[in-house]
Amino acid sequence: MIINKLIVMKKNNFILFLILCSCANHNIPDTASPNVQIPPNTSVAFVDLNGNFYPENWRTEIGQYKRTSSLYLTAKKNNVSEVLVNYETKKLAEYRQNLLDKKRVFIFVHGYNNDAAKAKRNYNLLRTKIKIDAIEDGVIEFYWDGLVSKDPIGSGKIWFNATGYSQMAGEFGLRKILNEIHNSDIFIISHSRGASVVLSALSNPPYDPNFRTSTQNLGIVVDNNTPLAENGNSIVAVMLAPAVGDIDFKMADDTNSYRSFSSQLKKVHITVNRNDPALKKFIGLGNKFNPTTLGFDRSDYDRLNSKYEFFTFDSFDGQNNHSFDVYLNNPKFQKMVETYIK
Repeated sequence: MIINKLIVMKKNNFILFLILCSCANHNIPDTASPNVQIPPNTSVAFVDLNGNFYPENWRTEIGQYKRTSSLYLTAKKNNVSEVLVNYETKKLAEYRQNLLDKKRVFIFVHGYNNDAAKAKRNYNLLRTKIKIDAIEDGVIEFYWDGLVSKDPIGSGKIWFNATGYSQMAGEFGLRKILNEIHNSDIFIISHSRGASVVLSALSNPPYDPNFRTSTQNLGIVVDNNTPLAENGNSIVAVMLAPAVGDIDFKMADDTNSYRSFSSQLKKVHITVNRNDPALKKFIGLGNKFNPTTLGFDRSDYDRLNSKYEFFTFDSFDGQNNHSFDVYLNNPKFQKMVETYIK
C-alpha cells in the first residue's frame, strides 16, 4: 500500500514538473483594432489579462506589448492611462448604442487555452444552434486572455494564471458591458473557464491569495468598486463544462461565506459530465489547483443548489470530450437553449 502511494506521488510530481516547465502564449488580437461592430447586430469585445479593452492601433499605442511578452496592457505598465480610459469610454458608449432597445442580447464567452481564431469558429458554430433575430437581437462576442498552449502538458501550466485572468476579464471587462444594457433579456453562453468570467462579471470573485498578492505588487487593482448595475435586465447564464468549483461562489473577502448575486440573475443552467477528462484534470485532480468540480461532480451542484434558487443542470454523462464544439453539437445542448430561446 505504501509503495503504491509512493508511485502515485512520484507520478503526480513528474506530471506537475512537466506542467511547470511548459510554455504558453497570451491570447491577443490578430488585428490592430479588434473591438469592432459586425453588421447587422454583432459587437466584438476583446480584453487583455487585466480586463482592459484593447485600444485602436494597440500595437503602436502600447509599444512593446508582444505575444509572448510579460508586459501588461495596463496604465501602470506603459503609461497609457489616458489612452485606455478614453478608449474604454468611447467603446462602452458604442456598446450601449448598439444594444439600445434590443429585446434580447446574446453574449458568447470562450474558455481558457483558446486563441481568437478558435474562439471565433466556435462562436460561428454557436450561432447556428440558436435563433437570433438580426434586427431585434444583439450579440456580443467576448474574447479574453485565457492563454494559449499548443503543448498538451502546457495546458496544465497556463491553468494557474488563466484562472486569475478569467476573474479580471469578468470583473473589469464584461461587467462594464453588462452595465450598459437596460431592460433586456440577456443570455450568456460560456464554455469551460468562461464560467468564471461570467460569475466575476456578476459580483466580485475570490482571488487566489498568491494571484492577488503578485498582481497587486504590479500596482494592479483586483477589486472593482463598481458593482453590477441594477438595470432591469433578466439574465440567464448557460454554462457548458463549467471549469469552476464551490470556491468560485464564495465572497471575495470571506471564503467561508457564499456571495450574493443580483436578482437580475434568473437562471444558471450548467452541464454536469463525469466523463469530461479536462474537468477531472485527467489524473483525478478536479478538486485541486483551482477546482473544476462543478462541471463533473454532482455533489458540487447539490451543495450550491441548496444555497441558490437559480441553479439547474443537464447531465452530459457519456461525452468523453471537453471541447466547446463537441458540447455545442451535443443534441442535449439544443434542448437546453430551447428552454429559454424560442
